[in-house]
Amino acid sequence: MNKRTKKEYTTEFRERAVGMVISSDKSTVQIAKEKSVAVVNNEPSNEQLFDELKRLKKELAEVKEQRDILKKATAYFAKESR
Repeated sequence: MNKRTKKEYTTEFRERAVGMVISSDKSTVQIAKEKSVAVVNNEPSNEQLFDELKRLKKELAEVKEQRDILKKATAYFAKESR
């Protein structure tokens, strides 16, 4: 069995790496490779992003429909109360 040991990084190293991610246009994966750090990719896949976009578009359409119904109901009841 090949047991890997967890490498410890100094606080300074971590802070510099995070600073690079924040201030750079490079992806987390690219910077991890540059720093020779194991890559853990927690970023969603394109398929996951597409599914989320589809879900959000559907939800937006439903909310717009609800809004339009409420607008019509408000106008109707405003007219009734006069």
